[in-house]
Formats: sequence, C-alpha cells, structure tokens
Amino acid sequence: MKLGHIAWYAAILVAMTGCGGYEGEGWDEGDVVAAEQEVGSTNGFEAINGLHSGNGLGSDNGLHTGNGLHSGNGLHSGNGLMASAQGRKTVEYIVKCALPAGRTITKYDETLTDHTYSGLLGVAPEWENDACDEDCQERMTACLGAHLNTTGQHVSIFLVGNEAEFPSIGPDTSGAYPTREGAFFGNIFKSPPEFHYCNSDGAVTSPVPGRIGSSGQKQYDNPFSGAGLCADNCVAFDAPHASAGWKSCGGFDNVITVYRQ
Repeated sequence: MKLGHIAWYAAILVAMTGCGGYEGEGWDEGDVVAAEQEVGSTNGFEAINGLHSGNGLGSDNGLHTGNGLHSGNGLHSGNGLMASAQGRKTVEYIVKCALPAGRTITKYDETLTDHTYSGLLGVAPEWENDACDEDCQERMTACLGAHLNTTGQHVSIFLVGNEAEFPSIGPDTSGAYPTREGAFFGNIFKSPPEFHYCNSDGAVTSPVPGRIGSSGQKQYDNPFSGAGLCADNCVAFDAPHASAGWKSCGGFDNVITVYRQ
C-alpha cells in the first residue's frame, strides 16, 4: 500500500449527515437517537491551507492505514495531525466519518493533553483496530469529499450510499433534501492520490460556493469530459433504488451521492 505526502491542514466545521438504519454492534438506544439527531444538520468542511489533489493523506502526518486508528501505529499521539489545532480538527472529522456512533478513540497532543474523538457515520469501522485496505480508503475518500467546502460555508447535506458498501448510510433518500448535487469517489491515501467528483443537477443549476459546480480552486477534480455528469459516466444503484445514487464511478466502487435542501 503506497501512501502519498500530505498537505492536510484543514479546519473542519462538521455536523455529519446520513440515512439508513445506523446499525452497529454494541449500540444502545441512546447511541441511535444521538446519531439520528445529526441527520440533515448544518455542516461545512473548511480548508484553511487546502486539501490539495496533488497530495494524499499519508504517513507524514502520523496517519497509517496499515494499522488501526486506535493504536499508536495507526494514528500517532503528540505529533503529525495531533500537534496542531487544525490537524486535530481533521482527526475529529476522520473519526466521525470512519467509526460508528458509540465508538471513541483518545489521542494526545504535543502538550500531552488528551483529546477524545467520537464516531458517527461508520463508513470504515474496521479502521478502529485493524488496517484500512483499499476499499476502506475509498469509502473514507468519498466521505471526506462529500463534506469538503473550501469556503467554510455551512450547507445541509444528505448522504446516500450503495447498501453493499455503505450499510451504515444506505440508499434511501429524504424528501427534505430534494436536490441531488453529485457524487464523490477516489482514493487520497495512495500515491499519487485520486480525489474525484461528478455532477448532478444541483451542481449544474444551483452550485454552492466552495462546493462542486462553483467557480474557484477545488481540492478534487471531475475526471469526466463534457458536463462531467454522473448520469453519463456512473453505474446506478440496483432496483428499487436505481434513481437514488451511484454505486460505481470511474473505476471506483465506493461512491457517496450527496443531496441538498
């Protein structure tokens, strides 16, 4: 597994969103309620120094996909991402994306102050204690891309994923989020990293500043020609959810489709 270099110094304003059952081993009713209360909440992922498509999320910042996040060899304490406030915000978001509700990890910063981070979406639960393989890396990339907003503007989003790859999110849509913005996919953990999106109607007709479809520098790219539409380049979910989202794009089988209000 190859790891790229990193330019990950991002400030994150996050409220995670999702759909589906929020099922996970060891959950109690309170965990489920807490997770469901986050659905559709306001969020933004503000890149201060940029999450650059020419850089990956690699070992230079003390993050290793070959080991679990919970271990010292998976996510270092005291240095790398844990050694700055912006880096710790990135860790907070990575954990919320990777682990399910009810799971936490604790790490120490450069002053040996402890910080506890809570999971929520659970797109890569295996990364808590074990390696994050290629599929895991792709799921994390899709989740990170779905929440990136280079302006820091808070936007409510609703995540949809193919049930086979994203059982904690699921393929169901919400009437409160009628605008399909696009889809996110790739692998930012490999070298060279790939960080991609494709457009749906929302990105074309009503783009949000800092997100896909808007002008300005992007940390990800659309690899498709022309309008770069998901509908022209991706494989849809199986019935009965075929119209909800995309299960593969550009050779990647771990794709998250995003809806907006």
